[in-house]
Amino acid sequence: MSNDYKKKVIIALDFNNIADAKTLVDKLEGEAYIYKVGLELFLNCGNEILLFLKKSGYKIFLDLKFYDIPHTVYNAVKSAGLLGADIINVHASGGIEMMKAAKKGLSEAQETVGKKIELFAVTVLTSFSSEDIKEVFDFNDNSAHTHNGEPENTAESIALHLAGLAKKSGLDGVVCSPLESLGIKKMFGEDFKTITPGIRLKENDIKKQNSLEKANSLINRRDDQKRIMTPSEAFRNKADYIVVGRPITRAAEPLESLKNIYSEIC
Repeated sequence: MSNDYKKKVIIALDFNNIADAKTLVDKLEGEAYIYKVGLELFLNCGNEILLFLKKSGYKIFLDLKFYDIPHTVYNAVKSAGLLGADIINVHASGGIEMMKAAKKGLSEAQETVGKKIELFAVTVLTSFSSEDIKEVFDFNDNSAHTHNGEPENTAESIALHLAGLAKKSGLDGVVCSPLESLGIKKMFGEDFKTITPGIRLKENDIKKQNSLEKANSLINRRDDQKRIMTPSEAFRNKADYIVVGRPITRAAEPLESLKNIYSEIC
C-alpha cells in the first residue's frame, strides 16, 4: 500500500490525560503521521501534548471547533496556528464573516511560523441522526419544510449548504461525515478537501482484531457516531482525510488494528 494513505489517516487521541496519549503514540511509531487533539485532551494537558507531538515529528489536527464572534475566532485561530497546529477547524454555522476572520488569523499565523496550515469548517456532526436533524432544524410547521413530500432539511442538504459557505469564505475544506463527502466534492471540486470522522470497522474486522469478549464489548457498547462508513468506503467517497479513534484507541492491539485498517483500505 502506498504511504500516501497513511498520511491521510488521522489518529484521534481521545484521552483525558497525556500519559495514555503518549503511550498510544509510542505504540504506533512509524505507522502514524497525523494525530487529532480534541477538547478533552487539550483541556486536561494544554500545550504540553502539542509540544510533545511537534518534537516527535507528527502533524497535529487541533480539533477545538471554534464558534464565536468573528474577532474572538480570529484570535483563537491565530493562537492555534502559533501553537503549532497543522490543521484547525471552526464551525461553518458561525457564518461567512466569522470564517473569513478565521482565515485572516490563520494567514497571519502562517506568516509567523513559516508553514502551511489548513483551515476546515465543521458542517453537521456525525453524531446527528435524521431524527436529530429534524428536531434541531425543522422548528416550524413541518408542511413548510417539505419538497415533493420529502423533508428539505437532511444531513446532506445542510452539509452541502454549509460547505458552500466555507468555500465562499476561502477555507481549505470541511469536516463532514463520509456519507456527504462525495456530494461535496462533486459540487465544489476535487481541490475542496474533506475530513471525515465517523469511521468504524465491520463486525468481522473487530472480531479478528480482538478477543471475543473484547470484540463483543466494542460492538455492543453504545456509540454516539451515527453516520458512519468503513475506511475504504470513506476513501471511495473521496475523503482527503479520515479520523479514526475507537477502532484503534480501544483495540487490544492498537498497532495491529491500524495495520489492519491500512490493509482494509487497499
